[in-house]
Amino acid sequence: MIPRDCWPRFRSPTATRVAIAGVYALVLLLTVIEVARSVARGDRLDYSYYPQLGEAVLAGTDPYTLPFTSWPPGFLLLGVAIALASRMSAIATLAVWQLGSVLAAWGTLKLLAKWFDPEGGQPSFWPRSPDRLAFVSAPILAPFLLAIRPFQDNVLHGQINTQLLFLSLFAFERFRTGRAVSGGVALALAATLKAVPVLLVGYFVYKRAWRAVGWTVAFLVLLNVVIPVGIFGAGAVAHQWHAWRAVVGAEMLVPAAHHPNQALLSAMKRYLSIAGTSDDPIHVTLASLSTAGVVRLFWIVAWLGALGLAAAFWRNPRDLSDPRCAGEVAICVAAMTLVSPIAWIAHFVTVVAPAALVCAGLRRLPRDSARRRYGWVLWWAAFACLTFSASAWVGWTWAERLESLSVITLAGLILVGLGVSLLPRLAPGER
Repeated sequence: MIPRDCWPRFRSPTATRVAIAGVYALVLLLTVIEVARSVARGDRLDYSYYPQLGEAVLAGTDPYTLPFTSWPPGFLLLGVAIALASRMSAIATLAVWQLGSVLAAWGTLKLLAKWFDPEGGQPSFWPRSPDRLAFVSAPILAPFLLAIRPFQDNVLHGQINTQLLFLSLFAFERFRTGRAVSGGVALALAATLKAVPVLLVGYFVYKRAWRAVGWTVAFLVLLNVVIPVGIFGAGAVAHQWHAWRAVVGAEMLVPAAHHPNQALLSAMKRYLSIAGTSDDPIHVTLASLSTAGVVRLFWIVAWLGALGLAAAFWRNPRDLSDPRCAGEVAICVAAMTLVSPIAWIAHFVTVVAPAALVCAGLRRLPRDSARRRYGWVLWWAAFACLTFSASAWVGWTWAERLESLSVITLAGLILVGLGVSLLPRLAPGER
């Protein structure tokens, strides 16, 4: 079966089917290899901190004395669940976790295709109809290929970012279809496990989607106050929140400028401060601000960016079922990663959302328009920044040099900017 908008597509149906089979075989093989490799080296993954955190909580130890703990208190309950499951079988628990990451990746791609190419029907992984989208259709495969490095990085290190991205997008899907309760559960769960998704609540306030805001806040209180107090007691929960705020405050006041951190704040510190880390192989200092000065400038830039997005969203409808609102959420999830104080490469899995928006917007432009050509040039520039800066392509030395130049940050900024410029193209009937 050749699905709708198959990519690549050749003149011969046989050649196209061979290409489809090759894409599936390669992606599935790499997925199996990465999952198997991560399970074999489970004690060296970032995931290994999760059961350690849970064991510390079970032992009655203050989890925020551990050097790697920067998650909000709500994450502690997940750590406890992973620790208890790992006592029965650490390998099986890790394998289930990695399977969840893979399924979340497909769920994310499926939601994005549904929003930005509604004429493609209900997307399916395997080709089922020439009128429906499948994994090898351009609206799904192209954004996946652009974001394949952060997707792979999440599986490689057992990170949670893919699951959080899916929960955030799933929450919006429930809100836009009038199911605010389940949407509130999903968004509250994402914001409980990691604080950054809570910024989406601000978007729904801006859209005056009060049912979405109300149910999300209600479940945030349940997950972060009521249940923890019932388990740990009010005093212990208050201490956990105080300790976590101290950790986050330190990350904002003294941001890590070490090159793996591709957050906007980290990039600004590398470029604008003499206090940049000495571990970076390349130093490009454009100004000599103090760390405090960089932080103040970052807040100005962040607020100006938020105001700019608000202005770009102003003329769009408040009805969440409108495709332009889906585009706004796609832009917001990537922007949230940029303004987070810590953003490793795995965190940039969120760029798949504006990538899907940009792909849809560019395809709606006239084929011979200069805007379309320039848009695709920027698209491939973002792809190059994300993909060809990996050590597999350029070696560890050049990978670290490119990260010192904040190329991942640049890719995120390019996609957010392109997404904003193409939002009007998502208007119903706009072609």
